[in-house]
This record gives sequence, structure tokens and C-alpha cells, in this order.
Amino acid sequence: MAALLLFVFDVFNHYTLTEYTPTDWGIFVLLALIPTVMGQMLFNGLLAYVNATTVSMAVIGEPVLAIILAYLLLNEQPTWLQAAGGLLTMLGEGIYFRIKP
Repeated sequence: MAALLLFVFDVFNHYTLTEYTPTDWGIFVLLALIPTVMGQMLFNGLLAYVNATTVSMAVIGEPVLAIILAYLLLNEQPTWLQAAGGLLTMLGEGIYFRIKP
């Protein structure tokens, strides 16, 4: 769905889809396959060991990890809203994992 919407956006704004190098297309394919396929395989594999609620709670922490990695690797400063949201998210996850049955 995201690819379709981006395609429509590009067409309406007269952006070309053909000026990318083969290296760029390779990176696009790898970005689509590795996080999506490997992530799904990881989460499905975890379901054999923990319940679905626990896996879902772990997935909620993914944006917080992205904020931390962007800070460490790309020197991006999180906004105060991102920091506050990340702290609330981690607090909620901490409570869940502390009291989960």
C-alpha cells in the first residue's frame, strides 16, 4: 500500500522513477526484503517460545530503538516529543514485562 501511494504521489508531482542507478535499485530491494522478511521471520519464530502479546509489546519498542540509533549513528537530536514518547513507551513496556504472567 505504501509503495502504491508513493507511486501515485510521484506521478502527480511529475517525479521520475527511472533516474536511479542500479546500485540504488539494489539498495531499495534490500531495504524492502531484509527488514520485512527477516523481521517477520524473527517475530514468527519468537511465537514458538513466547505468547503473541509479549511479541507485540516488544515490537512497540522498535521506534524507540530507531530514535536511539539515529542519535548514536547519525548524530540526530531527538525532539522533546520524541524523547517524551520514547520514555513513556519504555515505561509502559517496563511495567508490562515486570508484571506479565
